[in-house]
Parts: sequence; C-alpha cells; structure tokens
Amino acid sequence: MRNLTFGFFDDSGLPPDSRILMFYSFETEERFSRSGILHYHLGERRFVGPHHDKELTAAALDFLSRAGRLPTATT
Repeated sequence: MRNLTFGFFDDSGLPPDSRILMFYSFETEERFSRSGILHYHLGERRFVGPHHDKELTAAALDFLSRAGRLPTATT
C-alpha cells in the first residue's frame, strides 16, 4: 500500500460515543487506486462489517489512536 490516507465521517448519523465511521484510500503496488469505508465499534473494540486486510486495519487502528479517538484502557 502506498499513499495511505484516512479521514472521518463525523456527521454520519451514528452515535459518536459508540461508533467511528472512517474512510480510507491508497494506491496498490500496481498503481491501482483503492478506497472504502471502515466502521469501528468502540464497545466491541473492533472493526465490524466486511473483512479487511490486516495491514489496513492495523494502520487504521494506529490512525485512530494517534487521532485520540480510541478510549484509553483503564484497570
């Protein structure tokens, strides 16, 4: 994946305290453009919906963490 970018659909109509809807786009090694939507469920702490590439979801979790959108773990 090259030129991977993420963004948020903050006005998606989903409850912001339980779900995050985000979009992504990237270019494959063969220079094909790819884009889509990821839906992260905060309560379940996972992406829901269609299965996505592990590299993509790992990068998305990093993006969410750096953006301050993931709750911190409390013990």
